[in-house]
Amino acid sequence: MVLRGTSNMNIGNMLCGLNCSTTAASEEGKRRKKTQPRHEQCVNVRYDGAGPERSYVPRHKIPWNTSFPMYIPKQYTHYDVLRQPKWADPPMDSHKTKQPEYNLLDGPIDRTSFEGHYELEEGVPRNPRGRTGMIGRGILGRWGPNHTATPIITRWARDEEGIAQRINGKGVLEVLGVQTSLGWALPCELIVPGDRIGLSTRRVLLRNLLKDITERSVANQRLLTLIQENCSETTMYEGYVDDAKNTDNAWLETIATNFHDPSGALFGQFPSGAEYRWVAANYELNFFCQHKNWLVRVVEYHRAHW
Repeated sequence: MVLRGTSNMNIGNMLCGLNCSTTAASEEGKRRKKTQPRHEQCVNVRYDGAGPERSYVPRHKIPWNTSFPMYIPKQYTHYDVLRQPKWADPPMDSHKTKQPEYNLLDGPIDRTSFEGHYELEEGVPRNPRGRTGMIGRGILGRWGPNHTATPIITRWARDEEGIAQRINGKGVLEVLGVQTSLGWALPCELIVPGDRIGLSTRRVLLRNLLKDITERSVANQRLLTLIQENCSETTMYEGYVDDAKNTDNAWLETIATNFHDPSGALFGQFPSGAEYRWVAANYELNFFCQHKNWLVRVVEYHRAHW
């Protein structure tokens, strides 16, 4: 997942969107636990693609309930996290450090997980999907779940005359993406503490995308009204993100929400040189694996061409 922090620290290339409650997350986690897939993107690969190496973990040793006495994970927490900025938890290496309220809403910080109740080991959360070959937090600020918002922004592809394009009788969706050296990705942004559904996150992205530039200065309530009047909003996924930034003690979770502009009247183009691009959604697009799965759900939901 391409990710940008909500602080001054840039840890990726922006992007995310949402709607949930602690109860809903907990119930969803209970249902998901019975069929939890193993993670793959954070096992036996360098941290975040180019960071420190992880300890080797055989695939069948990933689950915690599988004995692995020889398991000695590498320790890694990025120096920007260790500097203890506002967006990061303190190290849990002193008895004087206040223990976070794990599995709960800890003041403005949501420490609940879509995976349900997660266990603690030596006072810190344990990744519910299993071993990763690395302990610490890597580049992630929070111990345990680090919540993000992933907006999947779509509109119908149209020709120069504004006529919606169709292939084999089905409309063609355009999705807002960002191209990286590894392929296409969806926008994703860390959620600000106190903003449990990522409202401020999507405001920034959607405001910059408004076709009418004069509307970009509207008050927050007017912006939300514009979106509600012109967009459909559907949650496509809530849960764990299989990502190379995850460790045994810190991991990404997201709510992926589809914002669809059916008339094409609301969302326009980003300025020239911006990192975002409208791309036609189709099976040939080289999207990050989990992002592509979510995009397929969106295409199926709108009964569009793929």
